[in-house]
Amino acid sequence: MKKIAPIAGFATCIVLYAVIIIAAIPYIGQQGESYSIFNHFISELGSTKFSVQHFIYNNGIILSSVGFGLFTLGLAYYADTKTSRIAVRLGLLSSVLCIGVGLVPEDNRIPHLILALSFFSLMALSTTIFSWSIWKEEANPFPKFTALHGFTIPIAFVLFMCMPKGLMAIKRAAGPLFERPEIWWLPFLEWVIFVALTSWILVISVNMFLLERAKTNVSENKA
Repeated sequence: MKKIAPIAGFATCIVLYAVIIIAAIPYIGQQGESYSIFNHFISELGSTKFSVQHFIYNNGIILSSVGFGLFTLGLAYYADTKTSRIAVRLGLLSSVLCIGVGLVPEDNRIPHLILALSFFSLMALSTTIFSWSIWKEEANPFPKFTALHGFTIPIAFVLFMCMPKGLMAIKRAAGPLFERPEIWWLPFLEWVIFVALTSWILVISVNMFLLERAKTNVSENKA
């Protein structure tokens, strides 16, 4: 698992970036607009009504969720502390919820919303706890700066949850008549969470490789 975890981390991010680009380029929304990270939610790329490549996107979410689960499980092999074990369990549960996000596209508004918010909540809590473990526990070998990076995820999530939600109701009521603001902070902050999470996964994956290399070098020097 130690060797699989960093590969799974890289694969998770690559798949996510790829399916997002594939789905975003041909996207035409309810108002005839192109996709923009500044005023569209990520899940809108999975809409069966407006996203031409929704099949690729939704299946990409499912596949990347499996990768995220393997990456999270691998964390336990690098940092085995009481705190980190809690973080890993929460992370694994969040990866299962993320599979649900891919299986239940945003057209099914209420169940999709429950799954998405549950995923983001548990994922943010998991990364917070694991980052705290990095910062406070000597048995956690990851560099301290990765903890600071990890803390950006819950900060972004809290900001997201604090944003006014009134425009969502107006969007549902107005339908094609709804005019999106050039910058709609609620979906944009969702993108901030996404970037914070995926960049943290990449940084942790790199450090997994470095930790394994350092361990190998120590073993060779002893030999």
